Amino acid sequence: MAPDARARYIALRQRVGCVRLSRGLRITSELVGNPPEDKPTLIVSNHIGTLDPWILATHLDVSFVAKSEMGTWPVISWVCKAVGIIFAHRGRITKAEQTVDEIRQRMRAGVSVLIFPEGTTSDGTGLLPFKAGGLQSVAGMDDGYIVPVYFHVRSISGVKVDESSRQTVTWSSPQGMFENIWHVLGLGRLHYVIRVGDPIPAAGKNRKTLAEESFSAVSDLMSAELSEIGATKRNEVDPVRTQEGEQVLSQHA
Repeated sequence: MAPDARARYIALRQRVGCVRLSRGLRITSELVGNPPEDKPTLIVSNHIGTLDPWILATHLDVSFVAKSEMGTWPVISWVCKAVGIIFAHRGRITKAEQTVDEIRQRMRAGVSVLIFPEGTTSDGTGLLPFKAGGLQSVAGMDDGYIVPVYFHVRSISGVKVDESSRQTVTWSSPQGMFENIWHVLGLGRLHYVIRVGDPIPAAGKNRKTLAEESFSAVSDLMSAELSEIGATKRNEVDPVRTQEGEQVLSQHA
């Protein structure tokens, strides 16, 4: 099987697997909006918990980007490799450039790539600053697009969430990864809403501009969801964060 066809096949099988997994875990979700199917796409989403990639992948044929350390974790590393996760290398320029190339190849093969530009999880009532380095893979790409996504739980055991109860599904320190999974699965039936915004063209834009535009778009989607449940958005932060080590993914910015 040709590499492009194999990438599409793996993404499709992953979506089927995620649908089955969600059913087994009593997790349902709905998609609001229409992600493009004919454009090289980088999907940028908020990040609230351990199960985020698998919930989003029930509706989207995507490849994930994960930190390279996950490739050494027992069991997790096998799962990562089986679903074709792209490992992001920080601190080594050559490896980082290879990551950018791999992401672009995957997008041009017809498989969207999913990233969480906040870099960590939040409670979903406000966005953390986006790390501009994560947008380098699509920066200036003539045929590339960013698709903004915001998602969160809408109901728990059939009861519509409010500003307080929706935070019970989020992952925060000092809770460990597996502790978060068991906690969330113990809450009962969960229903999530995934909001998809309009594609943002990447042509002629650097990573900082794209980070600002995607932050604004995800923020608008968040406002729509919070309005739906009668919650209030937290005070805004600066939309873009640049930090030491991020330059390894931005040599061409």
